[in-house]
Amino acid sequence: MPNGFFNPFNGLMPQKLKDEFRQTFRSLTNPHIRLYSLGQLVSNAGTWMQSMALSWLVYKLTDSAVALGIVSFASYVPILLLTYFGGILADRFDRRKILMATQFAGFLQALVLTVLVLTGVLNVWIVVGLALFLGCVTAIEVPTRQSFMSDLVEKKDLTNAISVNSAIFNISRLSGPLLAGVLIAAFGEAVCFGLNAVSYLFAIYTLSRVAKAVIAKHKPPTITAAQGSVTLKATLKDPRIKGLLALAAVTSMFGFQYGVLLPIIADKMVNGGAAAMSILSAAGGVGALCGALFLARTGKAMWLFKGIGVAALMLGLFTSVIAFSHSLLLTAVAAGLAGLCVSIQFSGGNSLLQQIVPAEIKGRMMGIFSMCQLGFTPFAGLMAGWTAEHLGVSNALLIAAAFCSFAGAVYLFRFKSLPPVNSEGGDDVTPINK
Repeated sequence: MPNGFFNPFNGLMPQKLKDEFRQTFRSLTNPHIRLYSLGQLVSNAGTWMQSMALSWLVYKLTDSAVALGIVSFASYVPILLLTYFGGILADRFDRRKILMATQFAGFLQALVLTVLVLTGVLNVWIVVGLALFLGCVTAIEVPTRQSFMSDLVEKKDLTNAISVNSAIFNISRLSGPLLAGVLIAAFGEAVCFGLNAVSYLFAIYTLSRVAKAVIAKHKPPTITAAQGSVTLKATLKDPRIKGLLALAAVTSMFGFQYGVLLPIIADKMVNGGAAAMSILSAAGGVGALCGALFLARTGKAMWLFKGIGVAALMLGLFTSVIAFSHSLLLTAVAAGLAGLCVSIQFSGGNSLLQQIVPAEIKGRMMGIFSMCQLGFTPFAGLMAGWTAEHLGVSNALLIAAAFCSFAGAVYLFRFKSLPPVNSEGGDDVTPINK
C-alpha cells in the first residue's frame, strides 16, 4: 500500500483483495481528499438523518402526499433558479471558503429546526420556509462542491475521486436513515435535527484544515463574465454535453418520485412505519454505494457514455417493480437496484462533464448540471404528490418509470452519433476546444 493510505482491513485480506482495494480507493492516498471526505461523511450522514426525520414529521403533521410534495418543492426549487449563480461564484472565488459558509448556514437551519420542534411551535408552513432557505444554500453549495474536487486532485484521478466521494455520500445515505429510524422511535425527530447541526460544525473544521497551497495549485485562472459566457455557449453546443444534460433532467423529473412518496410506500404499500421507511431508504443507499464503488474501480470513459443510458433504462424497470410490490423485501431489493442506477448515471455524468469542459468554466457547467440533476425535483415532488393523491401511488410510480425508460432508450439510440472519446489511460475523454 502507498504511504499514508488508510485501509481498515490491512493485514486481514489476501494480496489480490488488497490490490483491488488500493485501485478502487486510490484517490484516498491524497491526505487532503481523506480529510475532506471524512468531513463529508459526517455532514452527509447528518443531512440524511434530518431529511428522513423531516419527511416523517411532515407526514405525521398532515397525513398528506400533497404536503410532502410541497416541502420537496420548497427544498429543490432554488436549485433550479440559483445553481448557475452558485457556479459563477465557484469560478470566481475561493471554493473552500464558499463551502465553509454554506456549511455554517446549514448549521443555523438545523439549529432553528431543533429549537422549534422542542418548543412545539413547528408547523408545516414553517417547515416549508426552512426548506426553502436550505434549498438556497444548497443551490450554491452543490456546484461549488462538485467543482471543488478538481481543486484537490490531478485530472487522471478525477473520475476515481468523484466516484469515491459519491461512495462516501452513499455510506452516509445508508447510515443516516438507519440511525434516524432508531432515534425517531426512541427519542423523536428533534434529536436528528440536533445531531445534523453538530455534523455541520465538523465539516467546517475539516474544510479549514485542507491546505490552501493544494487548492491554488489546481485552480484555473479567473476569466471575465463576457469570456465565460462565450466559452459556455461553445461548450453547450457539444452533443455529448446536450445528451448528458437532457438525460439528467428527465431523471430529475421522474426518477426521484419514489423518494418523495417513500413515507406512503412504507406505510400503505408494505404496511410498515418509520422503521420500514428507514429500511427502504437504506436499501437505496446500499445500491447507490455499490454503483459508486463500481465506477471508482472501472469508470472507463467509453463505458460511462453508454452505461448512464442503460442505467436510466433500468431505473424505469425497477421503479415499476416498486409500483406493484407489497412486500418489504421485494421493494427493498428494487430500491437498491434503482439506487445503483441513479448512482451510475449521476456520478458518471458528473465525471464525464468535468473531463470535457474547460477548467475556467467548470463551476458554471456544474451549476447547469446540478440544475438538470436536481433542479426539476421540485416539480417531481408536486407531480408525485398530485398523481399519488388522484391516481394512486402505484400509478404515479408507473408513469415516472415509463418516462425514465423512454429517456434511457432515446439516449442510447442517439449515442451512436456522439463524437468518439479518447479513452487512453482509461479515464480520459477528448475535451472541448476553447
